[in-house]
Amino acid sequence: MTRRLSIHAVRGAALCAAAAAAAACGGGGKRAPDPPKPPEVDAEGPHRDAVAAAIRPYLDAELISGLVVGLYDAGRREIYGFGKGPGGAAPDGGSLFELGTLTRVYTGLLLADAIQRREVELGAQVAEYLPPGVTVPTRDKVAITLRHLALHSSGLPPLPPSIARAPADDPFRGYDEDALYRDLARTQLAYVPGASIQPSSFATGLLGFAIGRKLGTGYTKAIEARILRPLELHDTTFVVPAAAAARQLAGTDDDLAAAPRWAWNALAGAGGLISSARDQLRLIEAELDAAAGGKTLPLRNPMRLTQEPQLDPTSTENAGLGWMIDGDGRLWHGGGSAGFRAFVIFDPKTKRGVVALASTASPLVDRLGRALLGLMSEDAPRPWVAPTAAQISSYAGKYDFGGTKLAMVAAGKRLYLEAPDEPRVRLLPVSDHEFWIEPLQAVAIFQQEGDKIARVVFGVGARQVAAPRIE
Repeated sequence: MTRRLSIHAVRGAALCAAAAAAAACGGGGKRAPDPPKPPEVDAEGPHRDAVAAAIRPYLDAELISGLVVGLYDAGRREIYGFGKGPGGAAPDGGSLFELGTLTRVYTGLLLADAIQRREVELGAQVAEYLPPGVTVPTRDKVAITLRHLALHSSGLPPLPPSIARAPADDPFRGYDEDALYRDLARTQLAYVPGASIQPSSFATGLLGFAIGRKLGTGYTKAIEARILRPLELHDTTFVVPAAAAARQLAGTDDDLAAAPRWAWNALAGAGGLISSARDQLRLIEAELDAAAGGKTLPLRNPMRLTQEPQLDPTSTENAGLGWMIDGDGRLWHGGGSAGFRAFVIFDPKTKRGVVALASTASPLVDRLGRALLGLMSEDAPRPWVAPTAAQISSYAGKYDFGGTKLAMVAAGKRLYLEAPDEPRVRLLPVSDHEFWIEPLQAVAIFQQEGDKIARVVFGVGARQVAAPRIE
């Protein structure tokens, strides 16, 4: 963290929060455009009360507006909706959410499918799949390969240069093929390809674009023909048809204002998909079937390829072609857009999985999804307890950050950080005294001496900086 705390909006990770609403179950809406609810989806399942108890603190703390949870347990499905969805009712299994950067899972699957059809090679340079004359950056004479793009080790920045400077309402508007080529020509790699890992929508978008161009159909048509139709993911699309528009949620920011929709355009492979919890449970079922060596569901061989660890096997965590792999062998991915957050996780050993789709962009949805997976075990974790309004109020005051006066401002159940000449940023509670600051990728920990708050400690990675309370 620098001496002067800079508070700036990070595009691609916008926060959302919403007013608490009474929890209600979904799963198979009553609107005419909705496909019929599959009979195996159980909205009155054995985990209903436990799920509601886990969600309630997030609603009470005004952290989530609308949320749908899908559970998969060895063939049994449960779907529950909470908060506000289309028309003010609770969302359900057919409600449509932006997947945002969770789209990377589908791009990885398309890559694996093309590899197994011998249409592309994982180690091939991406320049081979772009028009002659297009400049692709290199560093120390090392070229970017498809593998680098898939594993976020290309050295490309998180966003292309022109998008990083674009208006915040929809930075991807009008971002076409020519804009992508121009950005490639003027981008300098942050490191030698393969030397490090830095998540990048630029990289994943380029990967999807290059594969789509190689296949001759473009990325979106390739995904529709090779992934969505075989898996019968009828709700998953890049453009919501008019007949299903009533099922689409609107995203919000952390102060409940409407968040813009992002078009993604040439970078659709990084975040363009919209889907439902019903479809994401179908994806989990297919992935678990593939992991178990099943031979009936489609795309089982490409799915097994996406699940294979691609990094150093001595690492406690790993990555596949689209999936992240934790130390227990569970595969997961979280992603978001300006007003949404999506999280999917499944465990091949227990044959269980969780989908969490929220009309917020809060990273706390990922944490919630992991907790929900634990609910299906015999030693289920206790629900998270949000800080009270009184606790939030106790943190309000002025703090000295290396000579810069910072203000912590309480507003009911919300806490904000304000710095001179900067927009205020909401702090997201992760415990009764610890808060996450998403735009800064930092944690704020309040420390008490006696009966008063003495300081706040900001942590960025391994570095910590204390700001004493002065008022």
